[in-house]
Amino acid sequence: MSTPRRTITSVLTGALTIALVVLLPRAVGTNWSTVGTLLGHLSLPAIALLAVVWIAGLWSHSFVLAASLPGLTKRRGLTLSLTGSAVANVLPLGGAAGTGLNFAMTRRWGFTSAAFAGFLAVTTLINVLAKLGVIAVALALAPIVNAATALPIGHTSILPVGRAGVLLVPVLVALAGVFWFLASERAAASAGRVLDRAFSRVLGRVLRRVRRRGDLERSLPALRTSVLDVFRGGWRPMTGGMVAYLLLQLALLWLCFRLLGTSLSLPVLITGLAVERLLTLIPITPGGAGVVEVGTVAALVAMGVDPAAVTAGIVLFRGFTYLLEIPVGGVTLACWLLVNRKPAVAA
Repeated sequence: MSTPRRTITSVLTGALTIALVVLLPRAVGTNWSTVGTLLGHLSLPAIALLAVVWIAGLWSHSFVLAASLPGLTKRRGLTLSLTGSAVANVLPLGGAAGTGLNFAMTRRWGFTSAAFAGFLAVTTLINVLAKLGVIAVALALAPIVNAATALPIGHTSILPVGRAGVLLVPVLVALAGVFWFLASERAAASAGRVLDRAFSRVLGRVLRRVRRRGDLERSLPALRTSVLDVFRGGWRPMTGGMVAYLLLQLALLWLCFRLLGTSLSLPVLITGLAVERLLTLIPITPGGAGVVEVGTVAALVAMGVDPAAVTAGIVLFRGFTYLLEIPVGGVTLACWLLVNRKPAVAA
């Protein structure tokens, strides 16, 4: 991307983020004064407790990262997580920049490009599966959410059971597709062949100039093999680390509301976390800032939660899971650069 285009993109995404955050309370029928009053009741011990749960979640996720790249320590996995998130949370389409930074760091530690490619494939797959899993659980709990939701008389449920069942189908299909891809080499080759044909029809001559037809038909089975090799050796810490991470994220969300004096049922909390996880997949703004807050708050308000309370709770939650990662990750990156300021020695 050229410098002028990059500058324009940065300005537009920054303006969109600010606008969404500023207008967030008004969009759900409250104001920043009321939200600020609720947040002002937090004590230092309460903030410290939230910080401990947040750090514990990141440490749990480091088990996933360490198992995805054999030879990577959990401390270095935590470093990759913090620094990559810090970059991704401040730059438009920052996910690619964060990945590039992590690639440079792993190369500095002596890992090969192929090892990092496998690491990236495994961690991306695990993160997508985890988010789809949370969404599937939330949709399956829709009847309980409807029963726990206190809506005014005459209002219909935010997510009727029949509609939830319909939405659950594509999620289950996506999960089945991933397992089908991993099930056999023939399935991976078939998926690559279908994608090659689809890309050829869409891009035509441009695609043929960029690469030969059949690349995915050959590369996807190889990718499947490398992913399965990593899974076989580290599926236990990966599974345990990801489950612990999601539970600690749920605990952090519960604490954010609880410490602000709001009690939400477990199904409603899971639904809120599912919406938040889903919206982080939309790379409109850095780290989904603004989009995630507005979407999650709107979903919980539609379930009957008080607008000021839900806005304060989600702002506090995102303050840890998004905003705090920027300075902490920045300091971590500065320390890493300081320690690794000398040129690397060729192997």
